Amino acid sequence: MVKGVAKLVGKMISLDDPSYRSFLELPKTETVSRILLLLVGVGYGAISIASQASYISSFDSALLQNFLVPAIFIIFGILTAFITKVGMAALLWAGSKALGGTAKYRAISLATPVALLPGLLGAPYLAGLGDGSLWVNLFLVAGVVWMYLVSVKIIQAVQGFTAAKAYMSAGLAFLFLASIYYLIVPAS
Repeated sequence: MVKGVAKLVGKMISLDDPSYRSFLELPKTETVSRILLLLVGVGYGAISIASQASYISSFDSALLQNFLVPAIFIIFGILTAFITKVGMAALLWAGSKALGGTAKYRAISLATPVALLPGLLGAPYLAGLGDGSLWVNLFLVAGVVWMYLVSVKIIQAVQGFTAAKAYMSAGLAFLFLASIYYLIVPAS
């Protein structure tokens, strides 16, 4: 079962159209979605731990260095993944609703953790690793583009849109996300 689900998620990440419908029809879709979200959150936390290694090592207590502070970073990574999932699912739902989509938010929300997986490529940038180096910026761009393509497939599967309509719908969501990011993040 686990191997089959991992293979299915791998197909989804590689943008295999039928795998999205298969994922949504799994008897344990909700459980798999939660596990994927947990994995993304642990990934966010691990990137944060790596970016704050010198801070973590500055604590005198071995308990703080080796358990409590890393655990806090992991918990906040999971919380960040959850908030990101809720926001991204809402944007994808709104973008598809604007183009006539009839599916409920919950259907899109179940598949959204799959779109967050490629987003881990952008985590080093968000954690401030690499000091703006080329590889960090390339990972960020690749992660965002890959998230967009996975989001298109999710909308296609959930809403039954044509490819063009799904691209436009996801484009609306990402355009709104970019405008919010632009408003929140101060200019350098």
